[in-house]
Amino acid sequence: MPLPLNSLRYENSGAPVLVILHGLLGSSRNWTTIGRALQDKFDVHVLDLRNHGSSPHADSMRWSELVADLLLYLDDNGLNEHILIGHSLGGKVAMRFASEYSERVEKLIIVDIAAKAYLPHLDTEFRAMKSIDLSELGSRKEAEEALESLVPDWGHRQFVLTNLVRDKITGGFFWQVNVEGLHANLPHMRMNALREGDSYEGPTLLVRGGNSRFIEDGDSDAMRLWFPHLEEVTVPDVGHNVHVEDRSSFLTVLNDWL
Repeated sequence: MPLPLNSLRYENSGAPVLVILHGLLGSSRNWTTIGRALQDKFDVHVLDLRNHGSSPHADSMRWSELVADLLLYLDDNGLNEHILIGHSLGGKVAMRFASEYSERVEKLIIVDIAAKAYLPHLDTEFRAMKSIDLSELGSRKEAEEALESLVPDWGHRQFVLTNLVRDKITGGFFWQVNVEGLHANLPHMRMNALREGDSYEGPTLLVRGGNSRFIEDGDSDAMRLWFPHLEEVTVPDVGHNVHVEDRSSFLTVLNDWL
């Protein structure tokens, strides 16, 4: 059964519809600045994928289910043709959706992820999250200190901690993401979301972080098997989270291409 996804909307009625999908352990909140910046030209919908943000939790993260969730959101909101942006995990979902529902996607933008299988990613971060006894947690500072040995990079640690929220009634802390469900599905999520015979013939942009290890030379050429009209643009001196590390350059790339 598809799940009803939570979203943040930056409304511009009558403007072209733009839908954004975040990456693993991200949420719609990570795209607030981008959503607001694009609102003058687009009706922007930033979604929480299942098991993330304020969207419902489920045990499974199959590509067909993630695509069905997106389709339900579009249908429930009367959104037909739209521009689709996906980062990392969201990029994989966007690629699969565009290949299955090409008539619904006017343009496709893939942010720093390729159509290929990856080595296991974020396993250490999930283990670190699961190691914290939330019932004994007194502050976010304590959580950060508990994560420090396993997630030594400060910026990455702050990213993980965006998923730690405080219950307004009890005052206790909880992980907003489905930690157990996502961790169990890591082997599946690292795989290529596309199948033999999938394709999307529309305009496609791959935005690559110049310092990112997620895109390698030759990936864009290989991806043209599925996306024959793919163009690649590299944002220099940034890593995987292009939209966070250099928002200005990222927005320039989007606005120039769109």
